[in-house]
Amino acid sequence: MFTPVPNPRSTSRSAGRSTAANWLIPTGLVLLSLVPVVAGGLRLAELAGGPAIVPDGDRVTATPMALVTHIVSVTVFSLVGAFQFAPGVRRRHRAWHRAAGRVLVLCGLLTAGTGLWLTLFLPPAAVDSELLVAIRVVVSAAMAACVVVGFVAIRRRDFAAHRAWMIRGYAIGMGAGTQFFTQLAWLAVIGPVTASGRTGTMAAGWLINVVVAEWVIRRRAAGPRRRRDAVRVSGSARPRPAG
Repeated sequence: MFTPVPNPRSTSRSAGRSTAANWLIPTGLVLLSLVPVVAGGLRLAELAGGPAIVPDGDRVTATPMALVTHIVSVTVFSLVGAFQFAPGVRRRHRAWHRAAGRVLVLCGLLTAGTGLWLTLFLPPAAVDSELLVAIRVVVSAAMAACVVVGFVAIRRRDFAAHRAWMIRGYAIGMGAGTQFFTQLAWLAVIGPVTASGRTGTMAAGWLINVVVAEWVIRRRAAGPRRRRDAVRVSGSARPRPAG
């Protein structure tokens, strides 16, 4: 029986892709979260007595405790969570990955819970439609569900399910970053954001993130199958020893 020998070129390409992923993935995710994180920091400065720079302050600062909790939790969830998806960090720093994961589960649930609370108990903005309120409720519940299912999966040692559900939860939590670009596109093409425009651009931001997350999950799941098929084909193509 022949043992398949790894192709050096294939191994080199895989190592190169892994090295690039170690910095490309966290960098891209941190950049995506930069605008909401900066906006959240400015809002915290405003609550501490600084100048009002971010609009809509009179409405959202009516419940400072929930707002502060939401900003802090989503900031930690976005920035620390970005490094959970770097392959090298997971492999070489497993203790850090586990400890950070526990913090991120808490922050994810706080992000979803305070987001739901702010949606239900703050007066809506002038351009907030009833449909947008309903979408926010569904999104908050979906994010919390993804985080809980991901946590339960890792307790069962189901790593594939854990990874998939945490990717989904993180993608939903990063909606504000993508929404900055969808709203920017609306402003550039159409003009001032209306109620329907705000609903559409915000829904599009979450939808884009969810679609990308599902693509990543399926691509990762297909990788091992392709490698097994390649090894099987390579092994069957080798000549059998005589006798």
